[in-house]
Amino acid sequence: MYGSVANVVTLTALQPGDIGWDTTKELEDWLQLKLDVIGVMIEKDRNRTDFAAEGWDTVVADIAERWLAAFVRFTMANRDSPIVRIDDFTVEMLLDTGPGKGIIHDLMRIPRLITKRVVFESGVVKAAPENATGF
Repeated sequence: MYGSVANVVTLTALQPGDIGWDTTKELEDWLQLKLDVIGVMIEKDRNRTDFAAEGWDTVVADIAERWLAAFVRFTMANRDSPIVRIDDFTVEMLLDTGPGKGIIHDLMRIPRLITKRVVFESGVVKAAPENATGF
């Protein structure tokens, strides 16, 4: 969909054993699956799939790769950090909060496609769709 596995591997210097995979193919398949999921989330957030036609395809690819790199960092830190340490008074659990502020900021630069459905889902129009006016 958007972005490339090779760029994510370059961003993270990821090796198959870092995540627990045995082969490069397993790692690449897993990363591609995650890129596909992130692509769907971006499309749903912006309510559009016409990024290439509007000239946003390289921006979306960069956002998807950075988002996946952040997810990989979270995965590695979560795997390597014990939840509880002996003789440790402070217990911190890692939280998956999604993409960082910079990624979200860049995503918000892409205009959201506004349709009747978006307006109805946002709760702006209180009338039933068949009775709504102004569209």
